[in-house]
Amino acid sequence: MKGKKVGSVIGGIFKMIFGFIGSYAGIMTSIIGAILGIFATAILIAALGGVLIYVKVLPDFTKARNAVFEKLVNMSAKDFVMNEDTKIYDKNGDKIGTVNAGHYKYVKVNKISPYVYNGYIAVEDKRFRTHAGVDMLSTLRAAVSMARNNGEATSGGSTITQQVIKNNLLTQEKTMVRKMSEIMLAPTVEEKFSKDKIMEFYCNSNYYGNRCYGISAASKYYFGKKPADLTPAEAALLISLSNNPAKYNPVNHPKAAKEKRNSSLKRMLDSGVISKKEYKKAIKSKLNVLQITGKVVNENYQTSYAIHCAAINLMEKENFEFKYTFSNKTEYTDYIEKYSDLYSEKSEEIRKGGYKIYTSINPKIQKKLQSAIDNGLAFDTEKTKDNKYALQGAGVCVDNKTNYVIAIVGGRGTKDSYNRGYLSARQSGSSIKPLIDYAPGIESGAFTPSSIVDDHKIKNGPSNAGGGYHGTMHLREAVARSLNTVAWQVLSTITPEYGLSFLDKMQFHNLSYVDNGNLALSLGGFTKGVRVVDMAKGFSTLANGGEYCERTCVKKITHTSEGMVYQDTDEDPDVTQVYSKDTAFMMTDILKGVINEDYGTGHSLKLDNGHIAAGKTGTTNSNKDLWMCGYTSYYSTAIWTGYDTPRAIAGSSASVPGSIWKNFMNSIHTKKEPLEFEKPETVVLAKSDGTGKIIEGTEMEPKDTKNYYDKPYGYDYFSTAILEDTSGYVNKMKDKAYQKKCLKKLKKFEKLYITELADYYTLEEDYKTLKNMISAIDDDTVRKAYLTRVTDKYESLADQTLEWKKVVKAYNKKKKEEAEALAEKTAEESVVNAVEAVKNARIETAKTAIKRLSSRKFKPDNISTLIKNAEDAVKKCKNYSEYASLVSSLDAAKRHVSSLPTKQEYIESKKPKNTPTPSPETEEETDETEE
Repeated sequence: MKGKKVGSVIGGIFKMIFGFIGSYAGIMTSIIGAILGIFATAILIAALGGVLIYVKVLPDFTKARNAVFEKLVNMSAKDFVMNEDTKIYDKNGDKIGTVNAGHYKYVKVNKISPYVYNGYIAVEDKRFRTHAGVDMLSTLRAAVSMARNNGEATSGGSTITQQVIKNNLLTQEKTMVRKMSEIMLAPTVEEKFSKDKIMEFYCNSNYYGNRCYGISAASKYYFGKKPADLTPAEAALLISLSNNPAKYNPVNHPKAAKEKRNSSLKRMLDSGVISKKEYKKAIKSKLNVLQITGKVVNENYQTSYAIHCAAINLMEKENFEFKYTFSNKTEYTDYIEKYSDLYSEKSEEIRKGGYKIYTSINPKIQKKLQSAIDNGLAFDTEKTKDNKYALQGAGVCVDNKTNYVIAIVGGRGTKDSYNRGYLSARQSGSSIKPLIDYAPGIESGAFTPSSIVDDHKIKNGPSNAGGGYHGTMHLREAVARSLNTVAWQVLSTITPEYGLSFLDKMQFHNLSYVDNGNLALSLGGFTKGVRVVDMAKGFSTLANGGEYCERTCVKKITHTSEGMVYQDTDEDPDVTQVYSKDTAFMMTDILKGVINEDYGTGHSLKLDNGHIAAGKTGTTNSNKDLWMCGYTSYYSTAIWTGYDTPRAIAGSSASVPGSIWKNFMNSIHTKKEPLEFEKPETVVLAKSDGTGKIIEGTEMEPKDTKNYYDKPYGYDYFSTAILEDTSGYVNKMKDKAYQKKCLKKLKKFEKLYITELADYYTLEEDYKTLKNMISAIDDDTVRKAYLTRVTDKYESLADQTLEWKKVVKAYNKKKKEEAEALAEKTAEESVVNAVEAVKNARIETAKTAIKRLSSRKFKPDNISTLIKNAEDAVKKCKNYSEYASLVSSLDAAKRHVSSLPTKQEYIESKKPKNTPTPSPETEEETDETEE
């Protein structure tokens, strides 16, 4: 049955092949070159096995065949040039920046060192000069590997010609369709272009990292040379780099780069590209990377941040699992290594060119933020050695309605390319308190705005700025005064782990495992610090009723050859309920006091025209970092000021970053009406009993006051939901967070389709996992709705899963048969080994018995017994090939022993003259010893 199916499938393949040829008879000149590629593709397909072909490969073959046709018709030398520069656009679609893909210069092959092109042949494609575009042996080897690994490519089979095609004509996706297209096109490329020309295309289209596209740019950047002047060591490094620019970057990973270079040199030696003398000299040489950049257009603050966000989007596309908090050093270092490798790869990929990144950056607001920072820091004119301003600042503005970053400034002026808005991590001081201490404290139910707290000296704890203490007061006053002792006590009550969990949900970068259990976090004492953009997004979360949105500044990404790569949906952004709406509202009301109360640390920062704002200042030890983070209903903005090498700043958080924040926020609210923050229905205004609890019957209805947001003396805000059942409310919030986690996984599951065996296993595993996860949701309505969705999706793929179950069954059957065959072979080998062991033992026994005879010096008394034992031992070896030899040795031993003297005769012959005869006892003793 299986044979019939395989035969039918293979017949279908060749029917498709000749259909491909016949359909396009008018372009036979190009098509003839593709026939070899098509048959090579058939080899690849056939090696994968009959059942797998039937289910998976034939549709892919059809797609590949259709994709190839247009390439064959229109192929020309201009197809093998580099991508255009990556471009970044603002919210209006206007270009705000260009990322130079590298100082590209096309060079002829005769202007390239032979060490380069011959080295590539030695390292990448040994049969380049003889194959017709496809290396049949490598292709077959790769196909066999894929067959053994359920269609997954685990070993390469691409020739240099195929790589030229992949780099210039096809996408970078790792699929069967792309591989087949690559194989079909290769012979046509070989037919149209000479080997020298193909090698020329290859050297000019490879990416070498650090914006070096092509051999000319790479030679100049790394070594300050023309490609023709490269030494063996330099050529080997560039050959190694093009294999994986991020991994073998000699600037970031010199050790890995040198090891890979030396590996390439060894292959060049083995292939005769370089002599032994050249090899020895090359491997001893240092990397000597010069990094000559020439004239480049620096990335501005908007473009560098856009590239960063786009790289994150591309990582998400590959299902990279982001983490923000870590339990231990091993977990942290493992994650950072994986993150850094993939992030470097994606950011390098973007800088290679061909991308268009469409952002939410508002050019008018961007200009105002830059102006506010430049003017706000104009009082300090000190410059660094490289002629940059010493005192620096950074700011990020988030649109609270859309949750997009609409402006980001990373420093003073436009000449400094270092974007401190997202690259720099600095100590936050008190500005972090609302996010890690107070809002989590209110969320836990342990505190309310009117809770009585005690500001006092704490043993082994912090002191307040100025060194004084204020005794008992309400929590909201302690926040407005920015009292360190109270923040410390709050985080101590709810635990640092609980506080950190909120930063984790808001995707704060740079958190370390060392921060776990660290009470200094209550005052912003992080191991590494926080980013300005994370602070802006954190305060925007409070402004948005406790909801955190994952949006950055990227709305859409396209690529010249791949089309749409990423697109955000305006209708359904990914949000996480970090704080409850009640907590967010009450925290916002408390933070108004920072600006509105005379004792508030930001009392000089009230906005014009009655605009309602909430915020928090922050100052670190010795005034090394100054912050102001605040928001209205419209916008959230975080401002940081400080020196790149931390030292004291002249001024306070209110006077330096606070003034910048105020001037900027006033400038972007001129045409907007003052707008209050929306109060949730479960928040009431009532009289406090002095301990943070409501005095029954004092709840105030909106009609009881002209302005509900004006609090009468002794009244404050309370969350009835939290007060009624703190544990139940917290559990409900946890269930909502859990529902969100399930929904995120469910959405991903609903996008799943089976295109390969791995997808089938993913479907089955995710279906079981999702059902178990959803079953744990407390809310009956949500649980039933999610279970219905996951079941509907699974059943919609029933026909596909049925076919793939057959594939799995056949695969499992094959594995079972292989296991049984191995068991039988093992058992057989065991018997053989046992028989061999018996044989060896018998032969050794016979040899030992013969030796006991042949080694005698006189006839022992038990000679008959010894001979008999030897004869019996030899007889047991009768069926062995060694038997004749043993018999011969036994006969010789018997003749030897029969010719020996008796014991007495032997003693006499050895006795010196005039020596008395030994006593019988001595004789007996000697005999026993001899025996």
